Amino acid sequence: MSRRQTCRIGMHANLWTPNWTTEAAERILPEAAEHGLEVIEISLADPDSIDARHSRALFDKYGLEPTASICLPDGFAPAINPDAATGLLLKALETAHQLGSKLLTGVFYTAINTHSGACPTAEEYDSAIAALRPVVERARALGMTLGLEPCNRYENHLINTAAQGVEFLEKLSGSHPEEDDFADCGLFLHLDTFHMNIEERGVGAGFRKAGPWCSYVHLSESDRGLPGSGNVDWTDAFRAMAETGFSGYLVGEIFAPETPAYAAELSTFHDAVPSRFDVLTKGVPYLKALARQHGLL
Repeated sequence: MSRRQTCRIGMHANLWTPNWTTEAAERILPEAAEHGLEVIEISLADPDSIDARHSRALFDKYGLEPTASICLPDGFAPAINPDAATGLLLKALETAHQLGSKLLTGVFYTAINTHSGACPTAEEYDSAIAALRPVVERARALGMTLGLEPCNRYENHLINTAAQGVEFLEKLSGSHPEEDDFADCGLFLHLDTFHMNIEERGVGAGFRKAGPWCSYVHLSESDRGLPGSGNVDWTDAFRAMAETGFSGYLVGEIFAPETPAYAAELSTFHDAVPSRFDVLTKGVPYLKALARQHGLL
C-alpha cells in the first residue's frame, strides 16, 4: 500500500544566512511566505544562540512550518567523543521542540568532514548507535522524529549511500519495521540529491533503495546551484519518489552569495547562483512544477 502523498516544499535558511538570529527570522520568514514556501529549515549548530520563542511566534504569524537540522562539528564524532555528541544532540533536540519542529535531522552519526582514511568499522557504527539511542528515546518522548542524512565520501566515511543509511537505521531502531510502522519508529532517512548524484548509481535508484524510510529530501543541484541547471536527473528523482509513495518534506538546499561563510565548510568557492532571488523566482517554481507533475504536490 502506498503512503498518501502530501508533501510540503521549503528551503534551508542557509539560502539567506549562516546564522539564525532574531533579525534573520524577521527578514527571512515574510520573504519565504511571499514566494510560496511552506517550510524553512533552521540549522541548530549553536542551539544556545536561538531565540525559539521569538521564531516560533513568527512561524505562526506567516503560516510557515519550521524544521531543524544539525551537523556535528569537529571533536563531536560519536566514535571519538560519544558523551559530547549525545549532549549536543539532546540540547539541539530540545531547541527544535521549542521552535515547534516535528523533527531533528542531519549528520550526527559522525562529525562532518571527518575521515578515518579507511573503510568504516563495526566499532564505529556501534559507537554511533550507542550515542544516538538516548537521543532517539528523547525524541520519541517529545513526539518528534530523528532523521539521518547520508553524505558523500569527501565529507565522511561512515554513511554515503541510501543503502548504508537504511542498514544503520535498522540497527538503530532495533527492528525492520513494516510500512505501517514507520511512523512509530521515530526515525527516518533524509536523502540529498547533491550527495546522491555523487554516490548512487542514479539518483532514482537511491530513492528506490530507501523506500518508505525516506520522508525528507534536500533538493540540491550537482553544483549546489540553481535546480535544473546542472547534472542531477530531476525527472528520475521525482519519478522514483512518486513510485515509492514519498510523503514528506521537499526542502531546497542551495547556497547563494549571501552566505559566504559556508565556503570553507562545504568547499563552495564560487557563486553557484547569482542571488537568492534567482532561486526563489526560478528554482522554486521549477521544483514545484516537477513535484506537481509527479503527483507529490
